[in-house]
Amino acid sequence: MQVSPTHLKILASALDVEGFDARLIAQRCAIDSIDALEQAGTWVDLDVFDQAMAAAIEASGDGSFGLVVGKSIAMMQFRLFTPLALSAPSLRQVLADLLYFSPLALQRCEVELVETPGSARLEIEPLVQRGRSGRFRTEQVISSTMQMLRLAGAEPRDILQIQFPYPCPEGLEGRYAAAFGRHLSFGQAACAIVFNPALLDAPQPTHDPLAYTAARTRAELALAAKGHGSDLAEQVRQHVLQAFPHQASVQETAAHLGISERRLRRQLQMLGLSHSDLVQQCQRLAAERLLADGALPLKQVADALGFSSVSTFHRAFRRWAGVTPSAWREGRMA
Repeated sequence: MQVSPTHLKILASALDVEGFDARLIAQRCAIDSIDALEQAGTWVDLDVFDQAMAAAIEASGDGSFGLVVGKSIAMMQFRLFTPLALSAPSLRQVLADLLYFSPLALQRCEVELVETPGSARLEIEPLVQRGRSGRFRTEQVISSTMQMLRLAGAEPRDILQIQFPYPCPEGLEGRYAAAFGRHLSFGQAACAIVFNPALLDAPQPTHDPLAYTAARTRAELALAAKGHGSDLAEQVRQHVLQAFPHQASVQETAAHLGISERRLRRQLQMLGLSHSDLVQQCQRLAAERLLADGALPLKQVADALGFSSVSTFHRAFRRWAGVTPSAWREGRMA
């Protein structure tokens, strides 16, 4: 998995703002220039980002420097998303944009909205979850998510509970309370913020329709320039295609992508898709390529796509294309 070099630039900028030596980031990651990487659009592997976070801890001498980064002005380095978040009409739209445009910075979104009757929660699943860097990233993401809620008008009474997946770091009880408020719960199964659901659709104080339209247009153009509208859907397709003739299950795909099955289902649903939709898209695409080649008999095509029999493949292809595989091949050859 990879991340945009902007994440490294944010760490370096936060160190600069706080008066620490930011050069350690590039040194530890064996990078000549973070700015050059960003200008070239060269993404970095997750282990490089892990090293960068470790370097930020070392340079600052602060094991919880992620709390500082998450609310630092350095987060403004996300030049496409920041104007969107500031000018969006509601928190719900901010969260939808965060998911939709996440491929501009990450290969998967780290924050997911989960709604139940009478409550709302933001589940946080950081890209890095283990060791010192794991806690750093968790602190950074949950701190920046709190800033997003405050931007939407959240008051202390709107934050019902904040859950952390680790024990409270020794000696930092007061620091956590100052950063997040009173309703803290440590050692939980997941990292999440439970909040007043009325915030989701309340008008955002900083909403500006013209600025939002302009910011969204810029983000749409940047996303189009990357060649896709949903990095998540493309990752699922690639995994499914590589797994043939085995038909990858949703559980296997989620494990391959490093996210929970529930999160995968929900994020695909927000894109108007399902795992089975994408599996069938891949089967049809691969079937048409194999049929167009003309060299393989139908049984081998069915086997290559993981169908249990030729008749099962026959029925599926007719459902997709409206004609039988043989008729499709004959028409193609003609």
